[in-house]
Amino acid sequence: KPIRIVVPFGAGGSADTMARLVGQRFTESWGQPVVVENRTGAAGMIGAEFVARAAPDGYTLMVTSGAFSSTPALNPNVPVDIFRDFTPVVNISNTATIINVHPSLPVKSIKELVAFARQRPGQISYATAGVGSTGHLATELFLATTGTRMLHVPYKANPIAVIDVIAGHVPVMFDLVLTGAPHVRAGKLRALAVTSSKRLPLLPDVPTVTEAGLPAFDANVWLGMMGPAALPRDIVMRLNGEVNRIVALPDIVRRFNELGVEPAGGTPEAFAALHKADFAKWQKVVREARIKPE
Repeated sequence: KPIRIVVPFGAGGSADTMARLVGQRFTESWGQPVVVENRTGAAGMIGAEFVARAAPDGYTLMVTSGAFSSTPALNPNVPVDIFRDFTPVVNISNTATIINVHPSLPVKSIKELVAFARQRPGQISYATAGVGSTGHLATELFLATTGTRMLHVPYKANPIAVIDVIAGHVPVMFDLVLTGAPHVRAGKLRALAVTSSKRLPLLPDVPTVTEAGLPAFDANVWLGMMGPAALPRDIVMRLNGEVNRIVALPDIVRRFNELGVEPAGGTPEAFAALHKADFAKWQKVVREARIKPE
């Protein structure tokens, strides 16, 4: 019967793109139809709850993002237990955060941004897609790491926030490479660094945060596959092995490079450890920055 891959976010986003790339290869390898189903709402928890209640037979899976780790850190009252109710299968890819500023801001490196912000505590504003969004948490982690303060300007969605940053109304934005890189390439924004482990082919002139002198700052966002709790080990390993094969294919690597994401893969155990570490990291950021859900 068809394999259903639930994406708890809207069509066209990074998780949706990964699900469709992988799903197509599943069909080619196994000859079984794969249906990608977007079940949105509640910061990804509506789709997650649907998967948690599905039969653990391998025919209902979920491709989600690092928001799956950070949402419960922000709001403990989610309808699922993100550890007990799911079986980690594999980390598909990692998406870097890009630190962008408006060209009018007189900084051209991370060190200059930190120095500029320290001289003006709380005076520089940064835009995000909303309270608790990936960009919000990433920026607060940056501020905690560098001992600086900036003024948060939340918007209702990423595209709206970017418009004001491009217009120069808000000078700083931490964005995912997938959505932020096109504006850098068009010369509308200046990229100071990316959080990937190495420079991205999409932005070869932009240094990594390690090269920029901030190795402790990690705001990468994983995209991975999970199933319901009690998914049998043989099914987990069959899915894991196939995804590891897929993300190493030259045409898939090329497509990932075009999107500004890094192929991942690895064992289910490594993915589970990443998921737990991310939750702990974002829980600490939320607590120390005193972020409250809207």
